[in-house]
Amino acid sequence: MNIYADTNFIARLYLRQFCHSEAASLMTPQGAPPVCLPLTWLLQVEVTAAWELYVFFGKQPHHPRVTPEQAAAAHADFRDDIEGGLIYRPADIEPRRLVRAVENLTLRHTAKHGCRTYDLIHVASALELKCTEFWTFDQRTMKLAEREGLNVPALLKRTAKKLVQ
Repeated sequence: MNIYADTNFIARLYLRQFCHSEAASLMTPQGAPPVCLPLTWLLQVEVTAAWELYVFFGKQPHHPRVTPEQAAAAHADFRDDIEGGLIYRPADIEPRRLVRAVENLTLRHTAKHGCRTYDLIHVASALELKCTEFWTFDQRTMKLAEREGLNVPALLKRTAKKLVQ
């Protein structure tokens, strides 16, 4: 099984709040080797930005607090995992192919379902990398991935519903 995890999933994997235990359980399935995920350059930089945005939004009322120290620790752990080569494998997609794939998804889904650009890029990347499973905690992205034939684990669907409530 070839799995693609988006920014939403990876960012939460490294923060000890926000669905960390659910993400970690998928990464180390019982009786199976740890999962190795494809990592594109865009995904890598977007994950780093996500932690910094958690810090920014954590300063606002009614948002969960993430400290600069928590974001820095998440980033350091992520960098260690990239360098260790066990959790992530470099994944390059020829830019013209990715642009075409994103344009096709955009034309099929954005006006009808309100898809965001980064979600389209992630799903297109998963498809271009021949992934069969898509990991995210974002319901809108889940629906897009499923519309394109990617499997989303039930655990993620249940957890995403709880996040919205």
